[in-house]
Amino acid sequence: MKFKLEKLPLYLAYLVAFALGMKQMREPDIWWQILSGQWMLEHGAITRADMFSYTMQGTPWTNVKWLYEIFIAGLVNMLGPHGLVLLQAIVNVVIVLLIGKTAKFIARYFGKEARYSAIAIVALAFLAIVEYRMASRPEMFSHLFCALYLYLFWKNPDLKWRGLIWLVPLQCLWANMHEGYPVGVVMIGVFAAGSFLSYLLSKEKDALQQAMRVSITLVASILVILLNPNTIVLWKQPFEIYRQVWANKYTTELYSWSQAEYWTIQAKAHIGLLVLALVYWGVQIAGIIKSKRINPVLAGYLLLVPAMGYLSLTANRNIPFAQIVLFPSIVLLLTDVAGRLAKGNAEKQTRNAAIAVSLIAAIFYISIVNNSYYKATDSVNRFGAHVNMLHNPTGASAFIKDNKLQGPAFSDYFISSYLLWDLYPQFKSYIDLRDLDIFPASFFDNYMELHEHPEKFYSLDSQYNFNYVVVSTGQLVGMQRLLYWGKGYNLVYVDPVSAVFLKTNEVNRSVNENLSIQRLFTWPQEPDEPGWATAITKLMNPMNEYEEEDERYTSIQSAMFYNQVQNYPLAVKLLKQDLGSFDGEALGYSTLSSIYKDFAEHTPDATQKARRLDTAAMYSQMALEAE
Repeated sequence: MKFKLEKLPLYLAYLVAFALGMKQMREPDIWWQILSGQWMLEHGAITRADMFSYTMQGTPWTNVKWLYEIFIAGLVNMLGPHGLVLLQAIVNVVIVLLIGKTAKFIARYFGKEARYSAIAIVALAFLAIVEYRMASRPEMFSHLFCALYLYLFWKNPDLKWRGLIWLVPLQCLWANMHEGYPVGVVMIGVFAAGSFLSYLLSKEKDALQQAMRVSITLVASILVILLNPNTIVLWKQPFEIYRQVWANKYTTELYSWSQAEYWTIQAKAHIGLLVLALVYWGVQIAGIIKSKRINPVLAGYLLLVPAMGYLSLTANRNIPFAQIVLFPSIVLLLTDVAGRLAKGNAEKQTRNAAIAVSLIAAIFYISIVNNSYYKATDSVNRFGAHVNMLHNPTGASAFIKDNKLQGPAFSDYFISSYLLWDLYPQFKSYIDLRDLDIFPASFFDNYMELHEHPEKFYSLDSQYNFNYVVVSTGQLVGMQRLLYWGKGYNLVYVDPVSAVFLKTNEVNRSVNENLSIQRLFTWPQEPDEPGWATAITKLMNPMNEYEEEDERYTSIQSAMFYNQVQNYPLAVKLLKQDLGSFDGEALGYSTLSSIYKDFAEHTPDATQKARRLDTAAMYSQMALEAE
């Protein structure tokens, strides 16, 4: 009974890891990656040139993730897109399992025993810091390989061949799964450097032999990267990635520590733990060096901590790699602190610690599955194996498909991915999330100018002769306003996620004149969910509901859209006629207050302006009273 109680915190940490993987599908990258894998399965060939956009058709494409994309395409064929959510949840658990075992290995090296409660509490902190990258993205495999490499080195502290040899095929697999594969080479290289450092300190023959074995493994791991469809290109790819990091001004995940956007709450917590680990090892290292004998794996690990710390400063998305490496250090630090503070009955203290950490883990789990954790951290993520219809253009895609709209279509950066997956080859993108792998920086710059100069759309239209425009309602708002009020395009579909503007030409006359299919605003239909996904979600939280997707929010969402295109009378009308549905709720009143404020700002008549500001103040007060 005692043994089970002691392990309970760790089991609950695994459950938390699984729950954090069960995020609603909202990452737009997912969809083009599935499509790419499906294309390769269907054609029995690797994607080597762009075939998904019409602007860069035929551009050479070094698709590093080709094997990952084939893998997830097969998974989706069996389980549907929701299978990626399950995959992420499982990978999360395996990562925590591996780094927890690694922490035990390191503690035992120092003659200590890392308690399950210590591993569990550090695991909970680790998960809270890195969960923002645990979103069914391909980098999950880079995180997994990073944890596995660290585990394999500490499981094999004598660096024998039977342990090292596994790194070579793993490096080959990693290089064909995700562009994070250089991290593996760096890890092996750092452990090789640590082995030579160990030899320089000890002058022992065994240390030299160990250093040579790791060095040979390093060379083999570099050579084996060539076993991929892109061959020697992957040797150059790390430099290309480095170039893209500096050139890519469009993706927030690439912000470095020198930019304000880097400093999220997770980044601040990460830096705090990094400093703690560096200080801890700074205190310990004097004694280690004084002994003139240091295990090669420990030497490598001591070099790896600052190396990964530096990597995490270069881009926000690299924080999970550093956290994986830091995990055992924080467990060891906590073990030392607990040992110094321990007094009295050790068995009772172990039991109390297990109960306390289990309680924390249980609260964390509940806060995840009821979404209070995500709301408290201002995250857009929500719990559930579910395709979020407020983050994916399911409605616009169905409209384009049902009405057989033909391209070329202007599509924004974010919306294209889902449309490619659902409509290709009927739909090809203008720009999409394959970023600088396909689209040059100059093309991105021209696209980004549309945010400040929406009128430049017309020069693009004259160049590409768009037949329709499909955009996220939250993107290129100025351009949407221009198309809504200007001539040449007709708003034929809009929902909370996307808007479709159809060119007014002879080809589109039947759709443009068919008022029966055009509504002021549409609420997208609920997507079909596989039974297994619903079952797991309900098992983890029987009360789970996708409340934000409730159709009763139609009037609020429609009013917000027409407010942003500056049709204020219509925005007011749509919300007022349904305000009774939100009687006593702050959301309806606060939205109406915001609309009247915007309406007033664009009212030239002073009397009317004052009246509308008074109305805005009235609804603002009603919102405050309703809160």
